[in-house]
Amino acid sequence: MAYFHYRCGERITLSNENCTAERNDSDFDHGLVITAEPLQNDILFEIKIDRKVNSWSGGLEIGVIECEPLHFEFPSCASKIQRGSWIMSSTSVYHNGECLIEGYGTDLVKLNQDDRIGLMRTSEGDLIFYINGESQGVAVEGVPNNIYGVVDLYGKCVQVTITSPVLREHNNDDCLSGSSVLAIDNDILNVTLGGDLSELSLSSSNSLDIRMDMNVSLSLQEESPRQDRLHFHDRCGSLVKLSNGNRTAERRRPLDEFNNGVVMTHRALRDSELFEIRIDRLVDKWSGSIEMGITTHNPSTLVFPATMTNLRSGTIMMSGCGILTNGKGTRREYGDYNLDELSEGDRVGMMRKPNGDLHYFINGLDQGIAAQRVPPVVWGVIDLYGMTIKVSIVERDEREEQNLMTRKNTRDQQILLPDTHPLPDYYDHLTFHPNCGAHAQVINNGRTAHRPNAVEDFNNGVVLTARQLKVGELFEVKLDKMNTKWAGSIEIGVTTHSPLDLEFPFTMTNVRSGTWMMTGSGIMHNGTIVLEQYGVNLDRLQVGDRVGVVRKENGCLHFFVNGLDQGIAATNVPEKIFGVIDLYGQAVEASIVDIYDYGSPDTLNSSISNTTLYSDLRFHHIHGKNARIVNNGLTALRPRPLAEFNDAIVFSNRPLRDDELFEIYIDNIVDRWSGSIELGVTAVRPDDIELPSTATDLCKDTWMLSGSSVMENGKTVKNNYPVIWTRLDLE
Repeated sequence: MAYFHYRCGERITLSNENCTAERNDSDFDHGLVITAEPLQNDILFEIKIDRKVNSWSGGLEIGVIECEPLHFEFPSCASKIQRGSWIMSSTSVYHNGECLIEGYGTDLVKLNQDDRIGLMRTSEGDLIFYINGESQGVAVEGVPNNIYGVVDLYGKCVQVTITSPVLREHNNDDCLSGSSVLAIDNDILNVTLGGDLSELSLSSSNSLDIRMDMNVSLSLQEESPRQDRLHFHDRCGSLVKLSNGNRTAERRRPLDEFNNGVVMTHRALRDSELFEIRIDRLVDKWSGSIEMGITTHNPSTLVFPATMTNLRSGTIMMSGCGILTNGKGTRREYGDYNLDELSEGDRVGMMRKPNGDLHYFINGLDQGIAAQRVPPVVWGVIDLYGMTIKVSIVERDEREEQNLMTRKNTRDQQILLPDTHPLPDYYDHLTFHPNCGAHAQVINNGRTAHRPNAVEDFNNGVVLTARQLKVGELFEVKLDKMNTKWAGSIEIGVTTHSPLDLEFPFTMTNVRSGTWMMTGSGIMHNGTIVLEQYGVNLDRLQVGDRVGVVRKENGCLHFFVNGLDQGIAATNVPEKIFGVIDLYGQAVEASIVDIYDYGSPDTLNSSISNTTLYSDLRFHHIHGKNARIVNNGLTALRPRPLAEFNDAIVFSNRPLRDDELFEIYIDNIVDRWSGSIELGVTAVRPDDIELPSTATDLCKDTWMLSGSSVMENGKTVKNNYPVIWTRLDLE
């Protein structure tokens, strides 16, 4: 099984279902990762170098260890593993830190991006390393069985991905018999229904429970995996980033670049096979949007163009509301939809029929014949062009399609609920606005901003808060990543300019109106220095340091460094201001410090009895964009229930304890949409989740009850689950 264990070096971030490892490139060490399971004899374990930097010396090291990942104490680098290790470094092979062989194989330090490095333990006990598929010969004999692969992302090497990872299978008896068991239970009145959650109706009150039970196990019959399910090919446009097992594609630098986002299916489409994607994210900057079609060109050999409509052979694309064949318009008006007008969550699909006709589908609706006599061997292709920056391949979902059409009809009929007084969120936490500088990007549900190409650029990193600061509200950020290649560092302040109206400058100190910034140890007002020696020099801050700003009731502006007030920086500052940071120079990434992060105690090991469990259970301040938390954190709702049906995931404010009942009451329902409430558990912190539109799209360590189906990581593991629910009488 080829994926990395969740325990890894302190500067490593895992993604792509733990098949990709990335090291914070502001440092050169603490980049060790280990395979989650022992290597199998005579099977190649191989990784590909995704990214290198020139800031450091040294490079990738790879080998095997005997120690299990759960018991491994991670050193700063592989050469410091002193027990049960065989490591290849540069052209040498080391055993327990001592050199065994010099001048072995190709020099790992000289490998480039996209080069592949692998190793294999043979059934005879020989350890062999491979470079780009070529054996380097036997490096070590007599290597014991039951060993784990280890990779050190050291020095120049900052990101690797396991090649052709095997889809991990789970033993359901194991994964559902510990702290991850789903049990629907109630202590008042139990009524067993043969239906599902979508059939719940609003009576006096309905309640749904979920209990973490250590003594119950469910034997769920896992559905057989679908063979050769469509995903995107590894070869793609130069700005494309693939994730989610190559089922999701995203265009990098979306506010700076609008093309070079072509992706293709990993294999040719079959007759009558629906290739459908969901639009996950749009940006409101460019003209034009997603384009979709087919091509006879094999992605393994295609030289990817900047945009697919540039190809002059074997290619049919839908662009806007027209059809282009080999770059030339063949149908000016096709179907009932314009791709440039689709919204996030909308679905676009296509299918080649056995008779050679090509059909497109928008939210499940067949748009008719787009082309005829289409060749039998064609690959699906998506162009992440203009406004569209992220899509995912999805399976046919009639419930979702029906809801999307209902939403469209609602908008067309202009019967949206009035929103003149938006419902305030109980937490109302600060986030960054997605409109930001050309080299910046807002991630982590709006809580983090970074410069993704910090090795190549040092400015255009201005980011503003999504709302105005309240009087006396501290806007504070923590430095997460730095790059010492540049001079200068983070700058922070306030501005009267809105993120929707500001023409983002190279650096915020260039703005000549309504702006106060702390830069270095001084204060600038509208681009002019007004205090030279004000406080701690921000250029000297390190990763983990915090810097903040607050406007007090008397109009005075104060800055804080690691919680220490630096004094009055300015007076008579207007009340209506936005917080702003400039990720300049060495400052690569910063996250907002949220006061609510410290208000949700994690008492997993507490001895508190079940009689007091409800005293601190609330909904988490992180939630879907269409949800609101009210009633002191005890109630979650969709404030526009007739206009929106998804993007309303909510979490508990802390992890559940063993044998703790997590129970909710259904207060209100609407008879407009298909589907209904979904309930479950996840082992992932809400802070670490990039929220999808529905909880069943959560693909890591998550178990959900949807309708009458139990789902693990987005896949159905049991159908026709007997739902047990409670009806309370008010008498």
